[in-house]
Amino acid sequence: MMEARLAKDENERLLTLLTGAKTPSAEEFKELVVALDNHRILAKVFLLEGTPFVFEKSPMKYVIFREQVADQFGIGSQDVCIVGSAKLGFSPSPHKYGTPFKETSDVDVVVISEPLFHRGSRELFAVLNRLDPPVHALRPFLEKLGGKAKASSPPVVQLNDWKNVKEAIRNFVFQNFNPGLLPGDHPLRQEIFENIGSTAGLFLALEPQVFVSKIRGRVFRTWKAAEDYYANTLREAKRAFLGETIDPEPEDAEAVASRPEAEGA
Repeated sequence: MMEARLAKDENERLLTLLTGAKTPSAEEFKELVVALDNHRILAKVFLLEGTPFVFEKSPMKYVIFREQVADQFGIGSQDVCIVGSAKLGFSPSPHKYGTPFKETSDVDVVVISEPLFHRGSRELFAVLNRLDPPVHALRPFLEKLGGKAKASSPPVVQLNDWKNVKEAIRNFVFQNFNPGLLPGDHPLRQEIFENIGSTAGLFLALEPQVFVSKIRGRVFRTWKAAEDYYANTLREAKRAFLGETIDPEPEDAEAVASRPEAEGA
């Protein structure tokens, strides 16, 4: 009887947390991640909606921040949000779960824009399509041509190029675009960097007591795509909490803008 009552109380406590009325602690959020199977709900309630930790004392400033960022990208303010440790106050990443937000932490900005997603993906695939070796140079090593045997000593593919190709394909399948995969001198990458860079200055002006080192950005085609992406992050966290082996943390290649002071330091 006592065990049933305790279980009921625990369920009610978790349901209260799930309402999103207050930001849970790292331990409370871990309990939710482990207890629930629908991680999309958790991603939506705690990572994509509501006022972030960095603006919790001044929610109207978050409204201004979203408006200004949206203007830079030509979208509505409802299609901009802050995620990650700046949202929760601690990292939800399975590789550094619970790490508190601090001065050296990044601020992760999500932009929802189908046109920018398609434009960025086309530009990125055009760049990747020009990588060596070209397809026609590979064919002699894959098949017989004109009755001749397959050629030997195939050309070498650079590992970093192959990594970028695989990441670009994975991101496209999951309907998001990582501007950091474009070459440093690419006009679109520079455009997005400048837009994100302007938000770094805005953030500092709105919240001067929060010294962020850099602001990162990722573009999603739809809100559903963003929900799926961050729900997968929480699924990976659950696996890690249960002692399962998870994939290594991917190399950070997202669009990054340092705050003005960091650049001049």
